[in-house]
Amino acid sequence: MEKVFERAKKIILSPTEALNAVKVESTTMMTLMKEYVIFVAAIPIIAQFIGYALVGLPVIGRYPLFQSLLFALISYVLSLVGVVVVAKVIDLLAPSFNSTKSDINAFKLAVYAFTPGFVAGIFHIIPSLSMLALLGSLYGIYLLYIGLPILMNTSEDKRAIYTVAVIVVVVIVMVVITALAGALVWSGGRPGLLY
Repeated sequence: MEKVFERAKKIILSPTEALNAVKVESTTMMTLMKEYVIFVAAIPIIAQFIGYALVGLPVIGRYPLFQSLLFALISYVLSLVGVVVVAKVIDLLAPSFNSTKSDINAFKLAVYAFTPGFVAGIFHIIPSLSMLALLGSLYGIYLLYIGLPILMNTSEDKRAIYTVAVIVVVVIVMVVITALAGALVWSGGRPGLLY
């Protein structure tokens, strides 16, 4: 676990150095998923569960425990799927931006671009601070931007538009994940409250 937090810290604090190190690492998507992603992706999910089911929102109160747990589990699985989908999109878009196709490098880039958002997800533990989690996601956009030339060999003139194209896909994927998880748990209605 210490290795996971050390890697996340390096990605956030020294991104160029960390991404250059990641580029030459020999790994597989499954190994990266098992040894890193499943842990960092759990941060916002656990924080949301604690924040909304145990702490609660001012005026609104707490969400029901069972539904909150179910929502957390579904969101977790869909978050993992989301990382894979975004990696596939990065890889599929590569030729359109004169970049090198590489499923493993695209996966690395997706994973590490998601890292700040996952880590900043800790703010969900206090629901009124949840908006601060957005800062991590915004920093993830910067990581994507600096990571494209490093991991996908994207030229300087294509980097900005490639970043925008991936961001559009990420936003769509995250909206779908949230909507799907919400629809599965809350059946389109507003959740009831414990108190």
